[in-house]
Amino acid sequence: LDTINFKTRDIISDIGAGNGYLEAMLSLFHDSLTFYIQDIDTSICNQKAVDSTVAFYQGINIRPFTNKFIAVNGTDFKTNLPDTTLDKVLMLWTYQYFKNPKILMTDLWQKLKPGGLMYVINPNISSESGASLTAEHGWNASPIEKQISDILHCDFELINISRYIIGGEKPYIMVFKKKLL
Repeated sequence: LDTINFKTRDIISDIGAGNGYLEAMLSLFHDSLTFYIQDIDTSICNQKAVDSTVAFYQGINIRPFTNKFIAVNGTDFKTNLPDTTLDKVLMLWTYQYFKNPKILMTDLWQKLKPGGLMYVINPNISSESGASLTAEHGWNASPIEKQISDILHCDFELINISRYIIGGEKPYIMVFKKKLL
């Protein structure tokens, strides 16, 4: 959370967010944010499911939430988020499931405000494991070097990378900034 550094009135989208449980949880600690809860699975990501999740976390909070939560359904090739609106995009254990990451990265570039930030948190996937997941499911499942290369080719710049080395998956935390053209 320190890496993401939420600011009052930030407009944020979480790609592959399911029912918005993370954003509802974050609302216990952050105010006056707008969250676009984005996913391709309409059975999990819909306004009713998001509202229910938010209500659960609101029930354990001492004061009312001041954040806004908007469910958005996309596809494998389009996020359906509003253009030039987002301050931040979160992708937590999502990137490897994209069937065509370059198309989605180009779409997300259009959704971010100038200088907007994209946070990609992912485990490193070996070439062999990635090839198996791609063959079986059609996912991209590429190693970290390929992920970085693909994102850089979509007019982002890498401004920070770190690795959480405790635990089994040892995820990378990468921060990209929308390049101004």
